[in-house]
Amino acid sequence: MAADATTLTEKMRAALRISSTSEKITAEIEDCIAACKADLANDGVKAIDEGDALIIRAVTLYCKAEFGYNDKAEKFRQSYDTLKMRLALSQEYNTAPPVSETDTEGAESGA
Repeated sequence: MAADATTLTEKMRAALRISSTSEKITAEIEDCIAACKADLANDGVKAIDEGDALIIRAVTLYCKAEFGYNDKAEKFRQSYDTLKMRLALSQEYNTAPPVSETDTEGAESGA
């Protein structure tokens, strides 16, 4: 089993120190991950790669804040908000991937 085979859900389960694999807990973790991605996208982060270390850190901070990890939810939320702001301001994360010249939005030409 390769180390990179670990899913983001499993990484969050480990970060939150949750050993249970119940479907309800797994669904809650996955909902939290999806909410974090939506929040990042809403604030201008366009490059959300689940393998990127800073994206993983942002998701971890978000999940720890949402789960109230170690009664330090507010500190995790502040750290998440700071990282989110830095990602949104970074050209590496706020620039949409280039569109291929063969991509078209419609079949009509400008003729």
